[in-house]
Amino acid sequence: MTQRIRIYQQGGPSVLHPETFTLETPGSDQVLLRHEAIGVNFVDTMFRDGTFNVPLPFTPGVEGAGVIEAVGAQVRHLKVGDRVGYFFALGAYADRRVIDANTLIKLPDDVSSEQAAGLLAKGLTAWMLVRQVHALQAGETVLVQGASGGVGTLLARWAKSIGATVIATAGSAEKARIIEGWGLDHVLRSDEPGLAERIKAASGGAGVDVAYDLVGQATLAASVSALRDGGHLVHAGNASGAGVADMAALAARGIRYVKPSTPQCVNPQNQDRGASELFERFREGELGPLTLSRYRLDEAALAHQAIAARKHLGSILLIP
Repeated sequence: MTQRIRIYQQGGPSVLHPETFTLETPGSDQVLLRHEAIGVNFVDTMFRDGTFNVPLPFTPGVEGAGVIEAVGAQVRHLKVGDRVGYFFALGAYADRRVIDANTLIKLPDDVSSEQAAGLLAKGLTAWMLVRQVHALQAGETVLVQGASGGVGTLLARWAKSIGATVIATAGSAEKARIIEGWGLDHVLRSDEPGLAERIKAASGGAGVDVAYDLVGQATLAASVSALRDGGHLVHAGNASGAGVADMAALAARGIRYVKPSTPQCVNPQNQDRGASELFERFREGELGPLTLSRYRLDEAALAHQAIAARKHLGSILLIP
């Protein structure tokens, strides 16, 4: 039987219910995909808990990878047996699904489905942050708040590979010790006092050129204080809750402020280019080893609890 995780009301992880269902036939521009791995992302918890309103019942999940089992009549660029992945298409928490063909990215032979499901959403987010949202240049000084998470891990290493000076923060001593082995320029604890002053000192007193804040409420004020006048504040996540910036204060200092969304910046027109560069950086070892935590599909609630506890490193997968 085909299995999925379904939500009938929004709330805590306990609202994630495993169930069997009957799969529909692919439309003319769709394919039937058998998942080999499903990515679990922070945004999944926001669809689950009511931060984002969704029509109920609802199947969460935006990322997965696997093998095509059937194709619609108008699909020309994909065939049965192709290995593919995707980074933002709602309804991923299922062992099989029907999905629009234009959302899919063909996977190279040397990238496994687990690697793709752990890399695509987070890696393409990192790609758009350093290539589109702020075209990062060698010699710039970068702050990455939340560098131990899935996106932060890739972002910090990618920025370093470009030639930036990277100041990375982590929310605990354990996470900081892990990050210290990555060859970044400075690693700071965000759970200790005086974060803004310590970041400013690490930048030589000049302030950072760009602050990538993936944490939100707990760190956003420090990110603003640590920026040089005329710098760039990229508010790309809210792992600690929604942070609110003082727009008038930012404008007075000439700080550009953006809250980018990966689906808005990465689309069928540029996703293959982004994925190609992502996979190349991964092959070259620039992004470091990929840390994966695996749960069974029917353990989706446990995976969401792990995200809420903010104790995991790297990427979380559901394995059908």
